[in-house]
Amino acid sequence: MRWQQIVDRFRPVSAPGGAAESAEHVADRTGPALELAPVFALLDPDLEAARHTLDTADMRAAAQLDDARQRAASLLAQARREAPAREAEAAAHVLTEAAKRDAALVDDARRRSRDELHARSPQIDAAARAVVDRLVDTLKALP
Repeated sequence: MRWQQIVDRFRPVSAPGGAAESAEHVADRTGPALELAPVFALLDPDLEAARHTLDTADMRAAAQLDDARQRAASLLAQARREAPAREAEAAAHVLTEAAKRDAALVDDARRRSRDELHARSPQIDAAARAVVDRLVDTLKALP
C-alpha cells in the first residue's frame, strides 16, 4: 500500500477545530470483511479457476478409475473363461512329463537288471550246478 493510504486509515487526533475522538482504526468501525472485500474480489477469478481445475481433475480421475475398473473386469472375465482350458493344458503337460519320466525309469531298471544278469550269470550258473549236484548226490544216496 502506498503511504498515504495507510495514513488515511486513521482519524487525526487533536485536529484543529472541534473536539474529535482519539485515533480510531477504520477497520474497527467497518470490520475486516469490508476492508478486505476488494482483495477477495480480486481473488475470485483465481478461486473460480482453481475450483474449475479441481472439478476437471475429479472428472478425469473418475473416468480413469471407471476405465481401469472396466479393463480389470474384462481381464478377470477372460481369465475365468480361459482357466479351465489352461488347467487342462497344465494337467496334460504334467501327465506327459510323468509318463516320460516313468518310461525312462522303466528303461533304466531294465538296463540295470539286464546288466546285473549278465554280470552275475556265471555265479548263477555255478550256484545252479551246485544245487543240481547236491540233489543228484542226495538222490543217489537214497536206498
